[in-house]
Amino acid sequence: MFKKILVPLDGSQHSRSILGWATGLAGVLEAEIILLSVIDTEEIEILEATTRDLHRSKAGATTSTTRTPSDVIGDALSQAEKDLQEVADRITAAGVIASIRVGAGSPAEVIVSEAHSREIDLIAMATRRESALARGVLGSVTDRVLHSTSTPILILYPGEIHKIDDTSDGPARVIVPLDGSILSETAVGPALEIAEAANSEVVFTEVIRLPFFGVGVAGIEYGAGDYAGDFGIDSLKEETSKYLQGFVSTAEAAGLKASANIRTGSPSQQIVDAAAEIENTIVVMSSHGAGGLKRWVVGSVADKVIRSARRPVLVIPPIIG
Repeated sequence: MFKKILVPLDGSQHSRSILGWATGLAGVLEAEIILLSVIDTEEIEILEATTRDLHRSKAGATTSTTRTPSDVIGDALSQAEKDLQEVADRITAAGVIASIRVGAGSPAEVIVSEAHSREIDLIAMATRRESALARGVLGSVTDRVLHSTSTPILILYPGEIHKIDDTSDGPARVIVPLDGSILSETAVGPALEIAEAANSEVVFTEVIRLPFFGVGVAGIEYGAGDYAGDFGIDSLKEETSKYLQGFVSTAEAAGLKASANIRTGSPSQQIVDAAAEIENTIVVMSSHGAGGLKRWVVGSVADKVIRSARRPVLVIPPIIG
């Protein structure tokens, strides 16, 4: 399934933090990596216009500049190509096939277009940690890509910078959050593929959401209290155990080490906590695809996990028609 991995980079150390995970996965999956750098033409045009006006105001209205936005974009593309080739050479030295692509335009649009035209199986990218409000109003390149494509996306928030060879054997553990829905189960296939290739343990996880009285401004649940016994939690755990055991049996039949993990509380926080228990862990989960105002106010479990986890999260988006 994962044979072509697209890794967008913007020249920053931050964006390169995904390289270790992408290279590690490519190695165990025998996949190739396509590095992509996109020059944001709108930003360059705005910068050039501002700089030109500033120079004119200082030197007089008759002064003109000989450099155009096209010149700047051309120089930026040349530099990006050089930088990407250096990274590609390092990845190739690690035993993974790597190639480069450069483009100009809206970064999110170019990434989505490249993923579609080149039949990319996985997009791997780092994203900046932003507040819920900033993401809801402005969005990030990663956020826009996530909600504009049906290609699975491996997302990593900045934390410790991973070198290219830090995860050369792939993840040691794969967490698969499930909620009983068919949509959540779409993550099982990709998770098993990664686990089999990397010889990882698979942990099928379901969080029983405790009753709560409200949702705070940041989407944090409150008021659950200590009333678990009053809501039939024991019977829910028994049903959940039977449900998860079916997936455990399937994984074990394929020769994988697998287990079930039942937790209670806030689904997003419990998934984040579970992922934090072992360093070399990846979370593979589906996105319910909630969008617009509803997503901005409430947020999906996947969105909260992506924003809070210090581990990479592989999101399997819904198919976009």
